[in-house]
Amino acid sequence: MKKIIFILFLYLFHLSSGLKAQTDKEFWFAAPKVSSKHGNSPVYLRFSSFENSANIEVSVPANKAFKPIKFSLSAFSSRSIDLSSYLGMLECTPDQIVLNKGLHITSTEIISAYYEIMGSNNGNVVNSDIFTLKGNFGLGTHFITPFQTYWDNEASVDGWSSIDIVATEDNTRITVTLTNDASGHKADSPFTITLNRGQCYSIKAASRLGAMHMSGSEIISDKPIAVTLKDDSIEEGISYDLAGDQIVSVDKTGKEYVIVKGSGEYSSDRAYITATDDNTNIYISDSLFATLNKRETLEFKMTDSASFIKSDKPVYVFHISGFGQELAGALLPSLQCSGSKRIVFTRTNDERFVLNLVTRKGNENSFILNGKDWIKGSDFKPVKGTDSTWLYYSGDVDITIVPPDLPAYIENLKGDFHLATLNGTETGTGFRYGYFSDYGFLELGGNKEICPGTSVSLDGGYGNSQFNWTFNNNPFSDQQRIVIADSGTYKVEVTKGLDCKMKDSVIINFFPEITSLILPEDTSYCLNTNISVSTLNSFNSYSWQDKSTINTFKVPSPGIYWVEVSNEFGCKKTDSIAISGLAIPEVKILQPIDELNFCKDTIITLSANKNFATYLWNTGDTISTTITPHNGEDKYWLQVTGHNGCRNTDTLIVDCSPFIQDPPNLITPNGDDTNEYFKIGDLKKGKWDLEIYNRWGSRVYYKDGYFNEFNGENLEDGIYYYFLRHVENKRMIKGWLEIIR
Repeated sequence: MKKIIFILFLYLFHLSSGLKAQTDKEFWFAAPKVSSKHGNSPVYLRFSSFENSANIEVSVPANKAFKPIKFSLSAFSSRSIDLSSYLGMLECTPDQIVLNKGLHITSTEIISAYYEIMGSNNGNVVNSDIFTLKGNFGLGTHFITPFQTYWDNEASVDGWSSIDIVATEDNTRITVTLTNDASGHKADSPFTITLNRGQCYSIKAASRLGAMHMSGSEIISDKPIAVTLKDDSIEEGISYDLAGDQIVSVDKTGKEYVIVKGSGEYSSDRAYITATDDNTNIYISDSLFATLNKRETLEFKMTDSASFIKSDKPVYVFHISGFGQELAGALLPSLQCSGSKRIVFTRTNDERFVLNLVTRKGNENSFILNGKDWIKGSDFKPVKGTDSTWLYYSGDVDITIVPPDLPAYIENLKGDFHLATLNGTETGTGFRYGYFSDYGFLELGGNKEICPGTSVSLDGGYGNSQFNWTFNNNPFSDQQRIVIADSGTYKVEVTKGLDCKMKDSVIINFFPEITSLILPEDTSYCLNTNISVSTLNSFNSYSWQDKSTINTFKVPSPGIYWVEVSNEFGCKKTDSIAISGLAIPEVKILQPIDELNFCKDTIITLSANKNFATYLWNTGDTISTTITPHNGEDKYWLQVTGHNGCRNTDTLIVDCSPFIQDPPNLITPNGDDTNEYFKIGDLKKGKWDLEIYNRWGSRVYYKDGYFNEFNGENLEDGIYYYFLRHVENKRMIKGWLEIIR
């Protein structure tokens, strides 16, 4: 379920205009390509938290090579992230290619965020603007682009205008119909692209002429996307500057706007009004000014200090303003059901800093700036064409009232207001313009089917004064936020300000819960055996604590193990099992005290070291002691069962090889098959080496692993001397041997 949070107040911090935009827990952004010939860095993401500390992650989901930036932000604090070194992984360039560069921001709590380009050249800021990230307000499936059409892009620094799109879900089909040609795409010839989650696509205008910009181009998708407009290095006099913003979808546009003029010297302020429907009547200062069809854009050159724009069908309004020859742009929020009661901002330099305020009549005497009434009711003027219903204020803020690098607070004690800041100089350092206001749209999100156990809440929005919730048409709650526990239809009607009422509804269905058993009861196993645990039933997927994904898990050691399973609806449930280890019986066959007698005896007796539940000897005996003849290998084993049911085995090997009969002193190898070989009784094969020497000390015979093979072949009769060595150095026997034939 999508939850939309409305802004109660905006917290703004260290940036050129120092402001924070719309608040949310999730933001998507397609970063535009800005000319490096003019100035495209540094680039910052600016964050601010509210009453709760937040854990924030900045990622590029489609590019695994981008290591997510993670950090914590304490309550009512701010932080800037310098993205300049990442521009190659973020800017949506080149155009006409699906790119893995979409920017995604998530937070555990409500924050505000925006993208600021401080394009510098020779140490001076020359190409700058801010792009307010609008969270869920910036997502939609139907957009029309409100470009300016007067200023050209400067060719000498390779300035261009573009539309940049990022997808929030896989397999998003996007159809674009352009009003003017773009690189690789013709006007009025719809084309479709498919983007996966986090992928972006850039559409660059084919011409730098303002009149050939892509204003009124239509973008339709089957899943939510975010859209960025960029106008790089637009010419004003001898200067050129960046203008752009993230726009909202058609369903979030409105019918009433107030524009407050800046102080541009040449072409002055211009507003661009783009219709979202045919036969849209545009009224300026309460007089019919023009009638537009869908996707047509009206250029309005301001002459008054403030102008009221009204239409009979929703429109976009994009405003170009500036100081002197320096320009910037911002998408304006509609007056309908919008506004903030409190905004926090930070002035970060000593350049000119202007506040523009718009509010309803009756609120003008209730402004507090940094704890004092610096802004007087008498400073406000009526907006022409509103019967003085709307008032505006525009004024420079002295550096002693709002010092640089310190938070500044502005609030109205009676009602909502809209705030824009203008910051910069008239030549040389660029200009930053941001219009900051709560988009007061009520949006509970689409109908949802969700899994049991999911924490679900619906929010009627910050800044609203009354909430009337119903569940299946029965009164439910008058609170701003409700927690969902049952399937059904939830409706809410909210009130904002004096006369704005909004309604929305959503159907919530909970999928069936997983009720079948997952894992068996806790168990134990003998530590000298292997054990595996399998789920008792089949499920759609499995995820064990070690990330294995089959239904059986091989247990490496005692402990607690868990598995998360899912059903056909994708709902998940976790179960665990405690597995303990049972001690292995410590069995040992008692070693013979006298190995010589053991090896000489024909019958031997063997015993176990302890009392066990069961016994099994290699002899077949099933008691603690076995009496048995030598088995030839002097190898015996005993398997026991402990009183806990675990088994263990011990093996006894007695080396009888050193205990041999005394060697003979005479052999008679004359072919009568009697006493032919130097034969030693009880000799174990492979355990002895034999050397034989004649009476002059020459070795006449050597055999590794001697096993009664010597018969004096090729040797004369006589006396010889032998050395019989045990291979493990357990014994050496030496003596003499006579050969007689």
